[in-house]
Amino acid sequence: MRVFIAIDLPEEIRNRLSAVQAELRSSATSARWVAAETAHLTLKFIGEVSDKRREDVDAALAGLSWKEFPVSVKGLGFFPGTRSPRVLWAGLQASTMEGLTQEIDARLERAGFDKEKRAFRAHITLARAKTSRLESALVKAAEKFAETDFGSFVADRCFLYQSTLKPTGSVYTKLKEYML
Repeated sequence: MRVFIAIDLPEEIRNRLSAVQAELRSSATSARWVAAETAHLTLKFIGEVSDKRREDVDAALAGLSWKEFPVSVKGLGFFPGTRSPRVLWAGLQASTMEGLTQEIDARLERAGFDKEKRAFRAHITLARAKTSRLESALVKAAEKFAETDFGSFVADRCFLYQSTLKPTGSVYTKLKEYML
């Protein structure tokens, strides 16, 4: 099974992001849009694991203790950038989130999982390119949302999710909840 650790978004923020997606949809025929109801903040993508290794993930995160923290969702951007955009994202600001991701990564590394090689970049994926890149029309249309404030919330828990890939998009199932 494919698993990852993530923080859920409140419904009101998902609704705001969904409205932006609806407005931008006509600007990008080459985009696969993420269903707003499944939008989340990934803290650690683990990947394919056996049932036994999933239990190892759970054991590594048992007793995870972190102070809840405020998260602001603000602005849109692109990975790797606007010159060759492949992912449209909403930005996140949270002062202690990077420390939490490092703690999760360290716990999982002690349990034998690979350490994350890339720097953590907090974001919510809204769309991915079906082909090599997203259209410049989408980049242009998204400019008006570059500084939009989509709302704030307090992160007080995270979840271990299973991701099942389907032709219609990924289906996420919560496997375990961890209070922060």
